[in-house]
Amino acid sequence: MTLFAYVHECNSADEDKTFTVMTFNTWITGSLVKNGLYKISSHIKSVDPDIVALQEISNQDVMMKLMVYLGDKWQMIMPNKSYPDTAIITRHSIIPNTQAQFSRGIGVNVKLNHSDLIINVWCLHLDYNNFFNVFWSYGPYAANNKLVTSDGQILAGEMNFGEGRFANIRELLVNRHFQKALISVDTIPLIVCGDFNSPSHLDWTVETRNIHGGWVFEWPATKMLQSETMLLDSFRELHPDVNRHPGITWSTVEKMTSAGWEWMVPEPQDRIDFIFYKSSLIRPLWSITYNGYSYVHPKPYHYNNDYPSDHYAVITNFAINFET
Repeated sequence: MTLFAYVHECNSADEDKTFTVMTFNTWITGSLVKNGLYKISSHIKSVDPDIVALQEISNQDVMMKLMVYLGDKWQMIMPNKSYPDTAIITRHSIIPNTQAQFSRGIGVNVKLNHSDLIINVWCLHLDYNNFFNVFWSYGPYAANNKLVTSDGQILAGEMNFGEGRFANIRELLVNRHFQKALISVDTIPLIVCGDFNSPSHLDWTVETRNIHGGWVFEWPATKMLQSETMLLDSFRELHPDVNRHPGITWSTVEKMTSAGWEWMVPEPQDRIDFIFYKSSLIRPLWSITYNGYSYVHPKPYHYNNDYPSDHYAVITNFAINFET
């Protein structure tokens, strides 16, 4: 069975008892691929998820154009900023006056049209620049640098002078709207998803150190989020064996680093895009990474790709537990 058939067979079965969430980094809203914005809409239509968390939305005008491509059945929220970055779209009903945001994301309540269920959804895009905004302070680069000899050196990139991914999650955890969502999970399931620009602490273990530069490391963004909220990682819940199912999301095109060296230095590949959930009212049925149905050419041959992103999307299908 093809991936296309699998997704659509799962989506069509017991549709009133399930819903599908997709997190999708749009790679600067598709601007680095020919007709990229249209291709973003085509892939969303093909997957036909119920809720999509989008990252790297360049501006409000391009987001409005994407909504035109998607059609009238879709609704949308995004921050009222010149660079929105994050957005949430759905083919269900966004509940008015439930939008919340913080510096790295946005949240809202969505009512599923085929059910009485309301979902509180957050879309995050965590820090990727260093303090001086001159390069990407990405932890796996440090972990694969042979001159790095201590956890503290890797951790420095996550802290980033108090502006990094650790601080981003701390800001989310103290957000009053997010705190309200946490105490409401018995009636309103909570979903947190997005591009964390950081691997998961669940993946960098003793059993997997050979594929992670020899390191065992508890990445603080996912560790803090999960330990302080008891949110569950939908992909890793269903695929606990990291060696068999690494779930790589970075990158579809960045296979050799584009930062010089004539494409001769391998780019660290990792799982940095996530869909977390918390509630007894829902449970994940399946979770996959997604990069379309045709070959994705790596950089520097990416411009004509059908799939418009440098990240794999993550898609999780949830069952609604009516008996709870």
